[in-house]
Amino acid sequence: MGGGHVPSGEMWPLVPHYYGDIVRQLMLGASALMLFGAPFYGDYLHVELPFEVFGALVFVALAALTNPWKKMALAADAIGAGVGMVIYQTWALYGYGQVSPVAFVLREALAILFMFAFYFSVKTVRAMVLHQIGKREQAGEFDEEPMEDLRPEEESEFLNSVRGDAAEDERTEGGNHRQPGWADKAGD
Repeated sequence: MGGGHVPSGEMWPLVPHYYGDIVRQLMLGASALMLFGAPFYGDYLHVELPFEVFGALVFVALAALTNPWKKMALAADAIGAGVGMVIYQTWALYGYGQVSPVAFVLREALAILFMFAFYFSVKTVRAMVLHQIGKREQAGEFDEEPMEDLRPEEESEFLNSVRGDAAEDERTEGGNHRQPGWADKAGD
């Protein structure tokens, strides 16, 4: 059972090229893991806990603001997820061998959650920039454009590229293009 834009049991989005629902779920999962795992992966809990709680609050707010009509919300998701990934991956690698295996795995898990959130939010922002949100893929969508969709100057360029410069001359001169010496040979 989903609310709003949350898919109800489907793996892929209901709105083509929109992955905000997945980003939202990943951000909420990462926030929950940040709060739940803090006692297990924190080095100095009394110093780190306020930052972890504030960070989880920011990620929950970003998840709540995510929607398919606001490019800036998804751009903020991408920035937040990227920052989260860098922080937790760096923290995991700096602590490798010095912290418990549980702390290392929790930090890596958070970095991976943020990596997937970053991926899907950037993918959605790209689709928004290209005006692909809500549009389904079509067979042959990368084929050459049909001639009726081209402006006259584009049509000329297209014809020149396909048939060479002679096609342009034929079109502009009404087909009266003659090669040098042709009239001399025709009169013989």
